[in-house]
Amino acid sequence: MKIIYNLLPRNATKTRKNFFLISLLSLSLLLFVGCSYDSPQTTFDPRGPIAEIQGMLFDVLIWVMAIVFVIVEFVLVYAAIKFRHKPGNPLPKQTHGNTTLEVAWTIIPTILILGLGVWSVQVLWDMEKPPVGSDPLEIVATGHQWWFEFNYPDAANGKSITTANEMKIPVGRPVSLSLESDDVIHSFWVPKLAGKQDMVPTRENPLWFMADEEGYYYGQCAEYCGTQHAQMKFAVKAVSEEEYIKWVEGYGESPSLSTEAQLGQQLFAGKGQCITCHSSAGPDSEALVQARVNGFLNGSAIAPGPNLTDLATRDKFAAGIYDRNSENLKDWITNPDELKSGNYMSKLAQIYQTEDGNANLTESEVEALVEYLQSLK
Repeated sequence: MKIIYNLLPRNATKTRKNFFLISLLSLSLLLFVGCSYDSPQTTFDPRGPIAEIQGMLFDVLIWVMAIVFVIVEFVLVYAAIKFRHKPGNPLPKQTHGNTTLEVAWTIIPTILILGLGVWSVQVLWDMEKPPVGSDPLEIVATGHQWWFEFNYPDAANGKSITTANEMKIPVGRPVSLSLESDDVIHSFWVPKLAGKQDMVPTRENPLWFMADEEGYYYGQCAEYCGTQHAQMKFAVKAVSEEEYIKWVEGYGESPSLSTEAQLGQQLFAGKGQCITCHSSAGPDSEALVQARVNGFLNGSAIAPGPNLTDLATRDKFAAGIYDRNSENLKDWITNPDELKSGNYMSKLAQIYQTEDGNANLTESEVEALVEYLQSLK
């Protein structure tokens, strides 16, 4: 902006004033756009106890700082105007401090800082663990380039579940998360439910939250992690306890397949080689879990992809970017790099090692795969 300003003609006073006015209005517009209460990822619309207490702490801090700023700036401007030098004025009386004022502006800020500091520490303690006796749902969330994996060691009645990019939770029940990373540093963030928490390789960072009402809460990786960082999204779907239990009970059950879906299942395990990186009939196999640890399976480098067992119960796919429908799935299978560049699927899967990057599949085979995927519930 300064460079543009310097390029303006020195005698163009009106142009320079207009430039400053337009710049000020533009910056103000950006500021107000960033404070929307209706955005899917706004922090100003908390829907859980953690987000509420964080929002309250933010509001109090910002208002206290705003009031202090206004008072200080008012006194500064008032003093600068009232006691400015005027022609003919004698030298003002020289003073050497005011004990009352100095004591006041030492004690008041100290009380404010101590009060806000103690409260902030108390909030941190409250956010550390779920309330005692609340029976939290345990979930291990793992960040990958560029998608999120969610593992439920005991989703309900001792049943283990592995899913991806869409975390289903019962409304009104605390969720205790163990945050991990498979490759680089990621950051887990669901603005309407809780603040950001890093996902660091070789470490387990705890986080808990709870959804007060049913709904679809959008999340995002908040730590730059590579090419598709901006497209590394996910969602938390809060549902009733009955709907949650129904999802758990139906997870991994063999779906009723049409003739076309049966062909798709064969392609998934055979020509398409999808089963090399994806599970579709329950939690990931030990081979895929081990592959995430050492990066190899049968001597060849792979990057295990999202578990697809319950794909047909998710609203979106490709790390929360596209709506899950047959047309989008067909485009994704045909050429995933065109929809989300840099993904490992198009880079490593043999069926995409073609001149144009399109899958080495016929249109009818792609449609059969889509039919199979749409049956996975």
